[in-house]
Amino acid sequence: MIKLHLNLFGKKLCIVGIYTISDDENDVVKEDIFGGKLNEVVDEIGNSKEILVARDFNSRTGEKINNLVLGPFGEEMINDNGDKLIDIYEQNSLKILNGYFKHKRTH
Repeated sequence: MIKLHLNLFGKKLCIVGIYTISDDENDVVKEDIFGGKLNEVVDEIGNSKEILVARDFNSRTGEKINNLVLGPFGEEMINDNGDKLIDIYEQNSLKILNGYFKHKRTH
């Protein structure tokens, strides 16, 4: 995990870079990442800055219409890592932005 604090045009921004273990990993290990470390970082930053989480959570978050966290253009499936990620984002009023924009279905 890496954090980068920036001041851009008078706005405070914190970019958090995270790589997470696979969805097949032990639940105790995943809880340490999702329930522990990620929540600690977001709590530490608090509301004093905008937060951008650049990540590879190995998660599938699905898609939802009229949802505060997810957009309608996400993937069709959801996995355990995706459920954990959604919970953390809901607790901290964050958004998973890649589901808010329509993508070409190339695969």
